[in-house]
Amino acid sequence: MSDLSLILQCGLAFVLVLLTILSAQLVLLAGLRLTRPLQSPRRPLLPDEALPPVLVQLPVRNEGALAVRVAAAAARLDWPRLHIQVLDDGDEETHEALKQAILAAVPAGTSIAVLRRGERTGFKAGNLAFGLAQSDEPFIAMFDADFVPEPDFLRRTVPALIADTGLAFVQSRWGHANRETNWLTRAQGLLLDAHFAIEQEARNRAGLPLSFNGSGGVWRREAINHAGGWHGDTLTEDLDLSIRAALKGWRSCFLSDVVAYGELPETAAAWRAQQGRWTKGHAQCARKLLGTVWQSAMPVTVKAAMTLQMCQFAFYTLAFLSAVISLSLMYIGAIYLESVGRLGLFVTGFGLGSSFAYVWLGQKLLGRDRMIGLHRALLLSVVFPSGLILANTHATWNAFFSRRMNFQRTLRAGERYAGGWRGGPELLAGVFLPVFAFTEQAWSAPFFTFAVAGLISIGVMGFSGRLGGAALPGARTQRRISPND
Repeated sequence: MSDLSLILQCGLAFVLVLLTILSAQLVLLAGLRLTRPLQSPRRPLLPDEALPPVLVQLPVRNEGALAVRVAAAAARLDWPRLHIQVLDDGDEETHEALKQAILAAVPAGTSIAVLRRGERTGFKAGNLAFGLAQSDEPFIAMFDADFVPEPDFLRRTVPALIADTGLAFVQSRWGHANRETNWLTRAQGLLLDAHFAIEQEARNRAGLPLSFNGSGGVWRREAINHAGGWHGDTLTEDLDLSIRAALKGWRSCFLSDVVAYGELPETAAAWRAQQGRWTKGHAQCARKLLGTVWQSAMPVTVKAAMTLQMCQFAFYTLAFLSAVISLSLMYIGAIYLESVGRLGLFVTGFGLGSSFAYVWLGQKLLGRDRMIGLHRALLLSVVFPSGLILANTHATWNAFFSRRMNFQRTLRAGERYAGGWRGGPELLAGVFLPVFAFTEQAWSAPFFTFAVAGLISIGVMGFSGRLGGAALPGARTQRRISPND
């Protein structure tokens, strides 16, 4: 065996071990979710005169009718002392029209301000910080433009913060108004259901720090200020602030019985851009905060949990490295060490099995297990995410080796990125990889098969701009936007 072959196989074994750790995290979280008792926060029923003022922040950017819809929904929130901020980071020429449309859509007497700061420094974090500087309410609820909160949302969330002064924020579970639009939205619904029903709930029950999901939650102003405020140096300002608040001793709470409904990206281009932004943001948070986490006085188990929480992005890069090393070994005609071959077989089976079980359990815990077949869950939860390997690896690379910040907001229904086809790299890789998928290394065939299926799916969807499925009634007409919108 050549030295090059030995080095590559040692590197592959190391990558496979790291992938096993990430897969094992899913199993551990599922175990915590099933074994730890539910700890419902105290939410006292208080008379209206005892309820504190609440600020509702709605950060928007060129959202059109969605911005009007979320403002109207916020105006329907049942709370006696309520102030709403629509934080418009969009184009200057559309601001006045947006302001007039919003004021016309909310009842007279609503305490609402449509603000525009005139710059995009810090992106969403900078926009939220700008709004905070214009107000003094002690509690702040946040909703992205595609969300429509129920009128009783504040009644079911804010009392938990009032009753427990150690809570920095409460996070609701996301619902998805358009999850049945097409196969891609169904896949996203499955994955996000598992995130909330297992990961967020498990961390909540185990007393581990939670990540704020950026929308559908309520923060305590004191906690935001104590943690250093909103920072615009990562693309996931919600995770960044959550970690910094936890480092300052603040706790958080997940309210699984409160659902905030939003919308899912309906095209491959929109989903890929969203996932790339989240991946890059997690990597930026890891680069920024991992050292601080391990220098803190927190228990080692909590430090490890926070590390895995921030480093979930690494799955795609590790999968990419595994593929590159495997292809290199195939190219030089290397004979695999038996131990590496067995490890690869185990990791492939364990990874696929844990991913499938994670998604299936999420549906079962939410009472939806009869809505999907096992074969469909496997297809949706494994194939489509596999198609993000190239895009998310590129996002991770940029997080560590580039200081460029480019915040691409998620495309809404009826919007498309300007510039045409965006699935070229995935489709090209998907077409040429099958030659390596059926080799004598049995453990690599399932991995490459799923990767090829995912890459081709994302590539074809990127070419067509959509994924087949019934359109939602009243769908908006298509609008092309710049990648920097």
